[in-house]
Amino acid sequence: MSTVLDIPAHEAHVVRVFAVVEEAGAPLTDAEVMAALGAGDGLRGNEIELFDLGDLGAMPLSDYLAEGHGIARADLAPMRGQLDGLAGRVLIVPSRAFGGAAMVLRVGRGLRLVARFEEEEAAPVRFEPLPAGGAAGSVSPPAKARGGTGAARLAAVGFFAGLAVLAGIVVWLAGAR
Repeated sequence: MSTVLDIPAHEAHVVRVFAVVEEAGAPLTDAEVMAALGAGDGLRGNEIELFDLGDLGAMPLSDYLAEGHGIARADLAPMRGQLDGLAGRVLIVPSRAFGGAAMVLRVGRGLRLVARFEEEEAAPVRFEPLPAGGAAGSVSPPAKARGGTGAARLAAVGFFAGLAVLAGIVVWLAGAR
């Protein structure tokens, strides 16, 4: 029997966690796990995470979801025991994987929906105003720019003097023939 999940168009900030159910001695390939989602070819595979919980080391899955997916710890609290008690592999499917399209998932054998969470929306960044007088006054050009005009003049005079010497040599050689 399969579980049917209707994903609405433009769904955002939702994360679904699936346990990968494998029989002893008959592990599923990654392709079989993805096929068990029953979504067809409409998913963005680069947005989906399939991994062994042992890869998290000492970090519990609930902490991974809080830190890695922005799920509020208060939302995770009622599920913490079940999430942290999972073993084997999990499949994490964020809404981004649907690319804004409406979709029907027919979750088949090999996957079990554990939970659906909403990501916390990040608060907009706010900047404090600068202290009064922080931008008062005028900006003067750097000292190098003001005092560097003499060096430019000297270089121009040297160039034209060298050009005059070169022209004199050419004229002298032309008259010597």
